Amino acid sequence: MRKLVRRSRTIRRGRSMLAAGKRPFRRGVGRALQNPTLPYVADMSGGSRTLLVAFGGLQGELGMPVFEFFKSTRDIPVKRLFVRDLRQSWYHGGLAGEDATLDDATDSLRELVAREHVDRLVTVGNSAGGYAALVFGTLLGAETVLSFSPQTVLDLEQRRAMKDGRWEKQLRPLVEVDALDARWTDLRDALPQARNAFTRYEIFFDETHRLDRLHAERLVGIDGVRLYRFGRGGHMVSLSLRRSGGLERLLRRALGQVPATAAVPARV
Repeated sequence: MRKLVRRSRTIRRGRSMLAAGKRPFRRGVGRALQNPTLPYVADMSGGSRTLLVAFGGLQGELGMPVFEFFKSTRDIPVKRLFVRDLRQSWYHGGLAGEDATLDDATDSLRELVAREHVDRLVTVGNSAGGYAALVFGTLLGAETVLSFSPQTVLDLEQRRAMKDGRWEKQLRPLVEVDALDARWTDLRDALPQARNAFTRYEIFFDETHRLDRLHAERLVGIDGVRLYRFGRGGHMVSLSLRRSGGLERLLRRALGQVPATAAVPARV
């Protein structure tokens, strides 16, 4: 448990900023993004009623350096929030506090979203961040979830049945201390029960990557879920899309910045 609560002092500071309703990093966002100890970085300047929430993965990234991701969105006139999983727990360790949970993280994010009075919420993430985009997009009532190469099940037995041993070193300690919220260890069960009727889930993956394909296809048949298959990019399909310009087009469409008829990858 000691590993799960390290950096708690820094995390508590971030939590206190959230609770106080402060909006740090309106200026110097780039500098803040390069500080890996901050639990979140917010750019809430401007009068937009749309908020993009991006969730970092186990290494704090989005399939590309965080600075590069924010750079790719800087010309989109919306509010932006980047959230880090400092405890490397698929956010089941919460954002702050020694006994923080997934529910605590949800409450903090819900309070922040409510203060901004947004009309449109979009969540995005890659890998473990893609898992978080699905979970928090559901719990916060996002209009659209953009999830790249997500894990959709954290249960070790099910993952072993899939022959998916990735990140078992990080998952096993969480299981041993009962840190995972059982309601959210399998999104095939969780999403249908908790989904808002209007939330759309768009899941992007490289179909030649066997494990990413298996995780994505577990969600086939769930209302609101659409899968987008690519033939390259590997686990970092978001980076491949970033390089081709596809990521910006996807973000703009989800954020209501382009006509709904704009070209996007074929749905499957």
